Amino acid sequence: MRNKTHALVLAAAVVLCGALLAVSAQSAPPPVPQSQKIIKARFEVVQMSFQSLQVRSLDMREHFTFTYSPGIRDKMQNIFNAGGYQYGDKVIVWFKRGENVAFKIKGKPSKPN
Repeated sequence: MRNKTHALVLAAAVVLCGALLAVSAQSAPPPVPQSQKIIKARFEVVQMSFQSLQVRSLDMREHFTFTYSPGIRDKMQNIFNAGGYQYGDKVIVWFKRGENVAFKIKGKPSKPN
C-alpha cells in the first residue's frame, strides 16, 4: 500500500510540474531577435561573382561574403557583365547584422585589367 501511495504522489507531482511549465512557456515573451536595423558599412572588394560579393572591412580586416537580395540582383548582374568590381575597389554595403544578404551596394567599379 505504501509503494502505491508514493507512486501516486510522484505521478501527481510530475503532472503538476508539467502543467506549470506549459503555462509559463505560453506566457513568456518570444525571444528578441538581433537588431533588425539595416547597417551601412564601408568595405574593400576581394572578389565579385555573379551570385555574391566577397569583401573585407577597412579597419579590422574581417572578411564577409554577401549574397544579393532580389531587389539588387539584376543591377549586380549588369555590373558583373560589364567587368564587375575588381580587387581593391571601395564599396558601401547595406545589410542586417548577423545576416549575409546585401540590400544595397554602392561603389564605382574600376576598369578591368
